[in-house]
Amino acid sequence: MARNQTDSHANDRALGDEKRSDKPIRFKAKKNIYWEDWGHMRRVFVAGRVYDGVLHSDGNVTGYSPYFDVDDFVSAEEIEIIN
Repeated sequence: MARNQTDSHANDRALGDEKRSDKPIRFKAKKNIYWEDWGHMRRVFVAGRVYDGVLHSDGNVTGYSPYFDVDDFVSAEEIEIIN
């Protein structure tokens, strides 16, 4: 998956500059977070470390995994937004 290609990214772009409220954030993973990758679970965020993400206009959060150079949705319950 290329960066910035989730449905929330597309929705933000469709809103236009006047209506969109997405913003870059930093977040700390509360626990190890895994994403499914063709039938295999891959650890993409390590508990206690801080990562880049986006808080979207629709309230969803996407996180960028530097280990796999992809971004995808992150559950708000699994992270703490730093700024």
